[in-house]
Order: sequence, then C-alpha cells, then structure tokens
Amino acid sequence: MSSFEEEAFERARNLSRSRHGGSVPREEKKPEPKPSAPPKPEPPKPEPTAAAAVPPLKKPEPNLIETLFRNKENSLIMMLLFLLMDEQSDPTLIFTLMYLLM
Repeated sequence: MSSFEEEAFERARNLSRSRHGGSVPREEKKPEPKPSAPPKPEPPKPEPTAAAAVPPLKKPEPNLIETLFRNKENSLIMMLLFLLMDEQSDPTLIFTLMYLLM
C-alpha cells in the first residue's frame, strides 16, 4: 500500500506544479498500436443471370365467358334468364332470377 500512496503523492505534486507554472516532467506516451492491415474490400456481388431477371409468369386474365361460367349455379341461372328473356316471359320471374344472381 505504501507504493500506491507514494504514487498518489507524486501525482498530486506534479499537478500542483503544473498549476503554478512550474516545470513538470511529462510522461512519455506509449505509442498506439498500428492497425494490422487495411480492411479488405468486399468481393463484388454476382450479377443476376438472365433467367433470374425474367419476371414470373402471370396467369392469363379470364375472359368474359370464363368469368360467367366459373360458378355452375350462377351460370345455370344466367342461362335461364336469357332463355326467359327471349320468350318474353313474366317479368317477376326474370327479376327473381336476377336477384338470385346477386
């Protein structure tokens, strides 16, 4: 413990001398370690190939007929509607079938 106290007193004396303008021997600074080697640049990323650049194939949009006949029940009601409209049948029946389609 005496060595720690002696070091503390020595530092205190050095600080008081530096405040009063006295010459204080400066401690030598330890040289900082040099960085070992500059960081290596990252390797370039591989460019996407032509196959990767092609967008995925989209399903073709269904046309009107495919849309109408997608649901079997609705398509049956529509066929009945068209037949009854051709025959000039009762309008309440036609409106009822139209309501079922909704």
